[in-house]
Amino acid sequence: MLKPLELRKVKKIFKKYGIVYITGKGRHPKFYDPETHKSYPVKSHGKKTLILPYALSDLIDKFDLPGDIFEK
Repeated sequence: MLKPLELRKVKKIFKKYGIVYITGKGRHPKFYDPETHKSYPVKSHGKKTLILPYALSDLIDKFDLPGDIFEK
């Protein structure tokens, strides 16, 4: 079972896989994979915003990442 993670930690993990965090004017920030052109919007209220388990699972599925990516 996944536990909520802070946005800054998720960004750091995803950077290793080439997935970038994009913000824009008037848009929801999102994680974006430049190779596959897939994106996933996330809520953001600063770097300590918690990304909930359902969103972490969706991110794993969307970007075809290993299931244990958030395990320590």
